[in-house]
Amino acid sequence: MLSLLPTMSTKMRKLLLLLLLTFFYPSVKALGVNDLAISCPATLELEKIPLDLQKYRGKVIYLDFWATWCPPCKKSMPFQNALRNELHEQGFEVIAINVDEDSEDARKLLQEYPVDYLIAMDPSGQCPKQYGVMAMPSVYFIDRQGIIRFIHLGFRKRDEKEIRNHVMELLAENGEK
Repeated sequence: MLSLLPTMSTKMRKLLLLLLLTFFYPSVKALGVNDLAISCPATLELEKIPLDLQKYRGKVIYLDFWATWCPPCKKSMPFQNALRNELHEQGFEVIAINVDEDSEDARKLLQEYPVDYLIAMDPSGQCPKQYGVMAMPSVYFIDRQGIIRFIHLGFRKRDEKEIRNHVMELLAENGEK
């Protein structure tokens, strides 16, 4: 098989390498419910500084992975913004990590649809890999101690009640699990 490498196209070599790594490289466990949320190599858009989730300990975090090419992501933005503004004083924060390869696409969309919550950029795609994101959007509900308590995939209008209930449950805990 290795003798075929020189005759393969670059694209085919990359695909073969990816397949080999997938099967033979020790896998990293994706984060799930009851895991400690971790910071990843995303950068807060306005401050141009690395996103550090530890700075938000004591708050309930709605960590949203989204992309401009995702219609449900765009549909969720007004709801997320309204929920954040309603509950911010109670210790609730939305942090949305954009995963577009070209962050300029996200900047343009946010000019058209401005939001009040924190936006981070991860054009490298490392954050969704670390979290094991399986759909767009994917939301990780993080309690005041930094533990992932719920995960919600996708967004439909009918999801709003369930999402609100998760947030209200975590806010009601006041730091006690």
